[in-house]
Amino acid sequence: MNKFLQVFLIGLVLISLTPKPNYAQSQLDCSQCHSTEYNNWLLSHHANTQNDVAGELAEEWAGQPPDSVINGQNAEDCIACHGATSIAANGGMSEVQAMGYFFSTTDGVYTDSTHSINTDEWPNNACVACHNVPDDHPETMPTLAVFNSPTAQYNPVDNASMLCGQCHGTLRYPENDHRRMDAWKLSKHGHGGQDDVSGELSEEFVGSTPAEVIADEDCIGCHASTSVLLNGGISEADALDLLFTTEGGVITENTVPKNTDLWPEVSCTSCHNQHHPEAISYFNSGTKEYEIMPSTQKLCGQCHGNLRFPDTDHLSYNIEEGTGGKGVPDQQTMSGVQCVNCHMHTGDVEDTYSIMYGGHTWQVFVSEEDGSVTAACTTCHPSMTASDAQDTVNLWKTEFATLDAIANIKVAKADSALIGSTDSTLIKLLEEAKFNLTYAESDESGGVHNHLYTQALLQDAIDKSNQIISGIFDFTAPGNGFVLLQNYPNPFNLTTNIEYKLPKAANVTIEIYNFKGQKIRILLNNKRETEGQHTVKFDAVGLPSGIYFCNLRAGHSVKTMRMVLLH
Repeated sequence: MNKFLQVFLIGLVLISLTPKPNYAQSQLDCSQCHSTEYNNWLLSHHANTQNDVAGELAEEWAGQPPDSVINGQNAEDCIACHGATSIAANGGMSEVQAMGYFFSTTDGVYTDSTHSINTDEWPNNACVACHNVPDDHPETMPTLAVFNSPTAQYNPVDNASMLCGQCHGTLRYPENDHRRMDAWKLSKHGHGGQDDVSGELSEEFVGSTPAEVIADEDCIGCHASTSVLLNGGISEADALDLLFTTEGGVITENTVPKNTDLWPEVSCTSCHNQHHPEAISYFNSGTKEYEIMPSTQKLCGQCHGNLRFPDTDHLSYNIEEGTGGKGVPDQQTMSGVQCVNCHMHTGDVEDTYSIMYGGHTWQVFVSEEDGSVTAACTTCHPSMTASDAQDTVNLWKTEFATLDAIANIKVAKADSALIGSTDSTLIKLLEEAKFNLTYAESDESGGVHNHLYTQALLQDAIDKSNQIISGIFDFTAPGNGFVLLQNYPNPFNLTTNIEYKLPKAANVTIEIYNFKGQKIRILLNNKRETEGQHTVKFDAVGLPSGIYFCNLRAGHSVKTMRMVLLH
């Protein structure tokens, strides 16, 4: 055999062994068997991507040829995420060719009048962009995989979140400005959840079976709802057993995570129906079905409130609503503001993290690459800087911590005072004080989500505890004539005036407490005052700057007021 023929035959063998571009994705009509998913997809943005690309080309790529978009210095591979399988059209072509085939050019370049063409062949983000459907389907089931348009091959992925992150993150394109996946990884939704659950299991559920845990406190329902889709579909109890160690079938103090590679965290598909991601949806691990939510507020409230689990102690949603306190009037600090207004704020400055993250860190304050900070607060308060907003939040947290410390001390004292008591009135008073204290703490924001309401809950717990401790019970209606006015000036430096009004003569005690609940001054003690308005001066010489509380008892009434000392 001559040398030329040998080389020719070897070439044929090598060509036969080289993987062929998979231009021919499955041609099955998915809508025939998956009509629900297909109809949802038709309503989604995934089914309408060509005009978006055309608009961006006309705005940002005028004067550039298709090759520059795909391979140029500032390349942005529109095809890869907006219509990956479009390269299979027209008998199969490259990404550059697809850009020229689906978007109009003039003399070979895009212009400000570039628009979509050959629209009947544009696939959008079709089923086969995210599902590798085998030739013998349905005998063999599809796998999650991203269709890689540069290589015309499928790249398998481990889970749905990793699939989303191919285009909604920097997993494939490090310079991508759509970074929701990156933001999610930084958030509590995207990491650490399995360790948190195992810690709670080993502390609170020793001796319980996974099924008993789920019946008592459904960890899976909020911490990893999509884990019930593992292994072809399992129960919540089975998911707990799959993902956490047990001994003899029960949780122990040594319980730790296992199969960590399977733990999905609070995945993209926990809150987004992958076939219609724009719909506000909650994946219910109990039913393995999506439930459409009437608002984002209701979506958050499934796990950060008691909408799905009435006995949960995570009640941010309820506190934000400003209802549910015992004997405390309903109120909202920021009426009309929803969770996402603060926790999913997106900026309006191009190429900043606050806009690229799309709110998926759920942080009110976002640190930018240049060291600056973007604050959600400035959207509603344009005169406020991010630093001002942070100072306000810190002040609210300090005020809450101070009042919370006092409330805990007071409620504990009241609880001790009623040991052995059978007085139903006092017991009810204590129960309400305990409830309001626990309710305020269950918000878990440090008093920020609804500052006025949480302060009122804590103050009510203090007042009711004081009534029990002192043996003075004020059951008269508000407006009985006894008033403690806000001190002035406030904040103050060294001295301030405390005013109060009495409807009739009474024994009066005025005490000052610090933020730890420690009594530091007695300004007045059992002095009989006449009815009318009175003023007492508080001299804070020698005391450090901080928050102080004035507690006033007059006859059968108790009032408490917060004061701020600033040197």
